[in-house]
Amino acid sequence: MRVRKVIIGVRRPQQWAADMKREIRRGTSGQRVRSGESLCFENAAALRNFLSDRRLELLRAIRRHEPRSIKELAARVGRDLKNVNADVHYLARLGLIDLAKEGGAGAKGRKTPRAVCDEIELHIPL
Repeated sequence: MRVRKVIIGVRRPQQWAADMKREIRRGTSGQRVRSGESLCFENAAALRNFLSDRRLELLRAIRRHEPRSIKELAARVGRDLKNVNADVHYLARLGLIDLAKEGGAGAKGRKTPRAVCDEIELHIPL
Protein backbone atom coordinates (compact mmCIF):
# COMPACT_ATOMS: atom_id res chain seq x y z
CA MET A 1 0.00 0.00 0.00
CA ARG A 2 1.27 3.43 -0.93
CA VAL A 3 1.81 5.81 1.99
CA ARG A 4 -0.12 9.01 1.45
CA LYS A 5 1.29 12.00 3.23
CA VAL A 6 -0.56 15.22 4.01
CA ILE A 7 1.48 18.34 4.67
CA ILE A 8 0.18 20.79 7.25
CA GLY A 9 1.89 24.07 7.84
CA VAL A 10 1.89 27.75 8.54
CA ARG A 11 2.21 30.27 5.73
CA ARG A 12 2.33 33.99 6.07
CA PRO A 13 -0.62 35.74 4.34
CA GLN A 14 1.72 37.35 1.80
CA GLN A 15 3.26 34.00 0.91
CA TRP A 16 -0.17 32.38 0.61
CA ALA A 17 -1.39 35.19 -1.69
CA ALA A 18 1.72 34.94 -3.86
CA ASP A 19 1.30 31.15 -4.17
CA MET A 20 -2.37 31.53 -5.13
CA LYS A 21 -1.56 34.14 -7.78
CA ARG A 22 1.10 31.86 -9.23
CA GLU A 23 -1.35 28.92 -9.41
CA ILE A 24 -4.04 31.10 -10.99
CA ARG A 25 -1.56 32.23 -13.65
CA ARG A 26 -0.60 28.60 -14.29
CA GLY A 27 -4.26 27.64 -14.69
CA THR A 28 -5.17 30.51 -17.00
CA SER A 29 -2.14 29.83 -19.20
CA GLY A 30 -3.25 26.22 -19.70
CA GLN A 31 -0.61 24.67 -17.44
CA ARG A 32 -1.57 22.03 -14.95
CA VAL A 33 -2.40 23.45 -11.54
CA ARG A 34 -0.71 21.58 -8.74
CA SER A 35 -3.18 19.71 -6.60
CA GLY A 36 -1.61 19.88 -3.20
CA GLU A 37 -2.34 17.52 -0.41
CA SER A 38 -1.67 20.24 2.10
CA LEU A 39 -3.42 22.42 4.61
CA CYS A 40 -2.01 25.83 5.43
CA PHE A 41 -2.85 27.98 8.40
CA GLU A 42 -2.23 31.67 8.90
CA ASN A 43 -0.39 31.28 12.21
CA ALA A 44 0.78 28.72 14.75
CA ALA A 45 -2.19 29.39 17.05
CA ALA A 46 -4.64 28.38 14.30
CA LEU A 47 -2.54 25.26 13.61
CA ARG A 48 -2.52 24.30 17.31
CA ASN A 49 -6.30 24.78 17.49
CA PHE A 50 -6.78 22.48 14.50
CA LEU A 51 -4.26 19.80 15.46
CA SER A 52 -5.46 19.10 18.99
CA ASP A 53 -4.55 15.94 20.88
CA ARG A 54 -8.16 14.78 20.67
CA ARG A 55 -8.32 15.14 16.88
CA LEU A 56 -5.01 13.31 16.47
CA GLU A 57 -6.39 10.58 18.72
CA LEU A 58 -9.40 10.27 16.40
CA LEU A 59 -7.22 10.05 13.30
CA ARG A 60 -5.09 7.33 14.90
CA ALA A 61 -8.15 5.39 16.11
CA ILE A 62 -9.75 5.52 12.65
CA ARG A 63 -6.51 4.29 11.10
CA ARG A 64 -5.92 1.48 13.61
CA HIS A 65 -9.41 0.20 14.35
CA GLU A 66 -11.36 0.99 11.17
CA PRO A 67 -14.63 1.69 13.00
CA ARG A 68 -17.87 1.05 11.13
CA SER A 69 -19.55 4.18 12.48
CA ILE A 70 -18.91 7.44 14.31
CA LYS A 71 -20.71 5.94 17.32
CA GLU A 72 -18.29 3.01 17.35
CA LEU A 73 -15.38 5.45 17.08
CA ALA A 74 -16.68 7.48 20.05
CA ALA A 75 -16.95 4.32 22.14
CA ARG A 76 -13.46 3.25 21.07
CA VAL A 77 -11.86 6.52 22.25
CA GLY A 78 -14.16 6.95 25.27
CA ARG A 79 -15.56 10.34 24.25
CA ASP A 80 -19.02 11.85 23.95
CA LEU A 81 -20.68 11.02 20.62
CA LYS A 82 -21.71 14.64 19.96
CA ASN A 83 -18.13 15.94 20.32
CA VAL A 84 -16.64 13.11 18.27
CA ASN A 85 -19.24 13.68 15.57
CA ALA A 86 -18.32 17.39 15.38
CA ASP A 87 -14.58 16.61 15.19
CA VAL A 88 -15.09 13.88 12.57
CA HIS A 89 -17.12 16.19 10.33
CA TYR A 90 -14.52 18.96 10.75
CA LEU A 91 -11.70 16.57 9.77
CA ALA A 92 -13.79 15.40 6.79
CA ARG A 93 -14.33 19.00 5.59
CA LEU A 94 -10.55 19.48 5.71
CA GLY A 95 -10.02 16.30 3.68
CA LEU A 96 -8.19 14.23 6.30
CA ILE A 97 -10.91 11.58 6.51
CA ASP A 98 -13.65 10.29 4.25
CA LEU A 99 -17.19 9.63 5.43
CA ALA A 100 -18.67 6.78 3.42
CA LYS A 101 -22.40 6.15 3.71
CA GLU A 102 -23.22 2.61 4.70
CA GLY A 103 -25.92 0.84 2.79
CA GLY A 104 -27.88 -2.24 3.61
CA ALA A 105 -30.46 -3.22 6.17
CA GLY A 106 -30.13 -1.60 9.57
CA ALA A 107 -27.49 0.91 8.46
CA LYS A 108 -29.93 3.87 8.57
CA GLY A 109 -27.55 6.24 6.79
CA ARG A 110 -24.64 5.44 9.09
CA LYS A 111 -21.40 7.12 8.07
CA THR A 112 -18.16 5.17 8.20
CA PRO A 113 -15.04 7.26 8.86
CA ARG A 114 -11.98 6.26 6.79
CA ALA A 115 -8.50 7.75 7.04
CA VAL A 116 -7.21 9.16 3.76
CA CYS A 117 -3.58 9.51 4.83
CA ASP A 118 -0.95 7.48 6.64
CA GLU A 119 1.15 10.34 7.94
CA ILE A 120 1.12 14.07 8.52
CA GLU A 121 4.15 16.27 7.96
CA LEU A 122 4.38 19.68 9.64
CA HIS A 123 6.04 22.72 8.05
CA ILE A 124 6.51 25.74 10.28
CA PRO A 125 8.72 28.60 9.07
CA LEU A 126 10.84 30.33 11.68
